[in-house]
Amino acid sequence: MIDSRERFSAAADLYHRYRPSYPDALVDWIERTAGLLPPARVADVGCGTGVSTRLIAARGFDVTGIDPNEAMLAHARAAGGARYRRGTATETGLGDRSVDLVTVAQAFHWFDVPAALAEFRRILAGPGWCAAFWNLRAAAPFMDDYDRLLRAQSSQYEVLLKPEPTRQAILRAEGVAEAREAEFANRQLLDREGLLGRAHSSSYVVHGVADPKAFDHALGELFERHQSAGTVEFPYRTIALCCRLR
Repeated sequence: MIDSRERFSAAADLYHRYRPSYPDALVDWIERTAGLLPPARVADVGCGTGVSTRLIAARGFDVTGIDPNEAMLAHARAAGGARYRRGTATETGLGDRSVDLVTVAQAFHWFDVPAALAEFRRILAGPGWCAAFWNLRAAAPFMDDYDRLLRAQSSQYEVLLKPEPTRQAILRAEGVAEAREAEFANRQLLDREGLLGRAHSSSYVVHGVADPKAFDHALGELFERHQSAGTVEFPYRTIALCCRLR
C-alpha cells in the first residue's frame, strides 16, 4: 500500500507543469463567504506544488502552504509567491489561533476528515472558515473516452477515494456549521504533450498503469480522434464547499 503522503513524489514535476489552476470567481466567492479581505492569514493545506497557494497569495492574502511531500514542496518553493512548510492535515505545525481561513484544494479526500477538522479548529482564530474545492472532470465526448481508457488500463482508478464521499463526511462532521456550496466552470486546452503530461500527473496513472507504453499509445490515438487545431479541451466543474468550524 502506497503512503498517500508519497503518492505524488514520482509525478511532482508533471503535476507542477500540467495541473490546472482554479477560476478567479472561486476566490471571489471564498472571500465573500468567509467575509475576509487581504491581508488575512490563510493556511493552504495539502498545497502540493502550490497551484492554489499562489492563486490565493496573488490576491494579497498572507498564505502559508503546507504539504507532507518534499518533492512537491520543492516545486512550490521554487515558484515562490508564499511561505511553505512541511506538515500534514492533522499536524500542520502552525500555532493555535494563527490563521483566519483554511483552504484545501484537490486534497481533502486524502485526509482523515474528523482529525483534520480538529486540527483546523485549533489553528483557526475563533469559529473560522474552511474552504475545500476540487477540479472535477466535466462530461464531454473526449472526457468520456478518457474516463473509459483510465478504467480499462489503471488498476487504481476505481479504488481511490473520490471527492463526493469526502464532501458528505465534511457536511456530517460534528461542529460544522453554515455550510455553503458553489460550482464554477474551468478548463484546460492541451496539446499532445500536454495531454500526456496531464495524464501522468495523476497518481493512479503513475502507480496503476501496468504498461505505460501501451497507455501512451492509446492516449495518443484518443488525442487524434478528438483534437481540433492541435489541442483538446479538458473541461472541469470546480466544486467548492465553505463551512464555519465551531
